[in-house]
Amino acid sequence: MVSSPEPDAELGRDSTAEALHSSAAGLQTLAQWWPLLIGPLAMGVVYVADWAGHESLVSRQTNESLALVLLSIPLVLFLLRAKMLRSEMHLFMGLLCLAFFCREWHFAGTSKGIYVALALLGLWAVKRKAVLEAALGWGRLRMWLFATAMTYLLSQLIARRVFRYVGLPREADLHVLLEETVETAAHLMMIVAAVAAWNAGKRQPTDE
Repeated sequence: MVSSPEPDAELGRDSTAEALHSSAAGLQTLAQWWPLLIGPLAMGVVYVADWAGHESLVSRQTNESLALVLLSIPLVLFLLRAKMLRSEMHLFMGLLCLAFFCREWHFAGTSKGIYVALALLGLWAVKRKAVLEAALGWGRLRMWLFATAMTYLLSQLIARRVFRYVGLPREADLHVLLEETVETAAHLMMIVAAVAAWNAGKRQPTDE
């Protein structure tokens, strides 16, 4: 007569399988949020360039010369997609990129104008929160936009020299390079977000 497996053994196997499944799901979730590491990695690039004696690669002039080119890409993509889809979310993001673009252009009034633009966009986002969130969904686009926002925030914290209070190595010497390089990383991330938004738009069903 064949004996059946012990209940305790089966329970142990089930518990192990559940634990492995939970661990795998947790790792997958963490992997989806790896773009949050891009800002700190950009800071690391500055330290490596400084150590190697190639500060010119991450200089303010280098970063500012790249900024307008980089920001023009998501600006065009978001506004073009806004026109094609009549999408409020794409229009919102396009105008946000336009505000950043004007700030990087450094013409008269942009230093204070960026805060006015962000305030107006913030009011828009609050008033139309439900519509904008529905358009974003909960996929890759939302993740990239959140990570991009956090990277821009990191650059502003560096600009305000917050990290001098936590003993960041050579903060006094490198804070300008750190700010500009992290901001450039955020511009690159905005391009990825614009591409993700474009692809998400393609997958949206159309009404007959």
